[in-house]
Amino acid sequence: MRGGDLPWPRQAYAWYVVSILFICSIFSFLDRQVIALMVDDIKLDLGLNDFEIGLLQGPPFGIFYALMSIPIALAADRFNRRNIIIIGVSFWSLATAACGLAGNFWHLFLARVGVGSGEASLSPSAYSMISDYFRVRLLPIAMSIFTMGNLTGVGLAMIIGGAVIGYAKSLDEITVWGFGAVAPWQFSFIVIGLPGLLLALLIFTIREPLRRGIKGDGESATLRAFGRFVREHWKTFTALFGSFTMLVLVAYANFAWVPTFFIRTFGWTEAHAGTVYGIVVAIFGTGGALFGGWVASVLHRRGYEDAPFRATMLCSIPLAPLALASFVWAPDGDWAAIFYAPYQIFSAVPAGLAATAMMTLTPNEMRAKISSAYLFFSNFVGLSLGAALVGFITHQVFGDDLMVRYSLTIVNCVGAPLAVIFIALGMKHYRASLARVRSAE
Repeated sequence: MRGGDLPWPRQAYAWYVVSILFICSIFSFLDRQVIALMVDDIKLDLGLNDFEIGLLQGPPFGIFYALMSIPIALAADRFNRRNIIIIGVSFWSLATAACGLAGNFWHLFLARVGVGSGEASLSPSAYSMISDYFRVRLLPIAMSIFTMGNLTGVGLAMIIGGAVIGYAKSLDEITVWGFGAVAPWQFSFIVIGLPGLLLALLIFTIREPLRRGIKGDGESATLRAFGRFVREHWKTFTALFGSFTMLVLVAYANFAWVPTFFIRTFGWTEAHAGTVYGIVVAIFGTGGALFGGWVASVLHRRGYEDAPFRATMLCSIPLAPLALASFVWAPDGDWAAIFYAPYQIFSAVPAGLAATAMMTLTPNEMRAKISSAYLFFSNFVGLSLGAALVGFITHQVFGDDLMVRYSLTIVNCVGAPLAVIFIALGMKHYRASLARVRSAE
């Protein structure tokens, strides 16, 4: 039985489902980002340089996340979405643990491919499930709660990861049954990855919802119609994809290297760097995502049709000077963290605004397609290149590991202004596209 006339699930149960998916989102970012705390230990044990470490953090995860998201999204439209998430959580958890068994660059590379491929199952399936659990008036809140798990996950990756690494380094010798002695960083991957299998069991407590709003295969739902729509609004989507992808690139460069910046520049331990950076991201990042939604809402009430673009532009302007303050001007680690807190607020603003801009413009039957296209592009380019670019500049340009602070500064001070320029040039096209879409309704 399908359709919009189905009775809605009990709200208490619907919020329970969101809470489970929120936890899944936290685990996904915990498993993908904890490697950022282990950079120097992995480099030493595996004989790598910063560029190779940057490659491990970005491309194997980002490229395969992007590639796998397409077939998984198509599967989520046809098959049981809950079961797809269970399989994905189990797979990426085992792949995270497998990172702890890596003995060289390629072993770790392949394990990171597994993490990215498994995590590609979560967002397409979760977005679809949540849409079938909530009425339109509650859907934005439910979606926001789910997506906030991303920043919470990054924060917890730093806090929990730092604590686990600190504990592992306090042990005289660590032996894993069947594999023998392992290094503290390897033990940390195993300890952080395996609990995801328990989460997979917890997901069995939620039900696959009935699908709503199925209209059948009309012309408006075809790939040909989608192609025509994108070509008609290509200037708008170029500006939207370009600007938000550049901000994704900057964000993932920071996620990957800011903990190492604190460790190398100020001599902090992994545990201390993880705790401080994790708190900043979890508190100020989450607050920034909510702040961005509020700013866009205020601008929209004041008559700005391009509110998602305009809010992102206004909040991206301070990023370059705040990056300079955090990475170059700060006299010590405490001041760097203080400067980075407002940076994290402003950098988190675009978290929900890219989707808002796309969903506002795109017809209902094309929204999944445009979301998949955006996620493919932003992850393939932004997530894959952000970490690698910082490592490349540090190793190939400066040739000095202690110069990571300047590599981060360069990426931030080039990437954020480019995003602002893309947005400034694209706002008029976005307004024109909105007018054309509304006139055709």
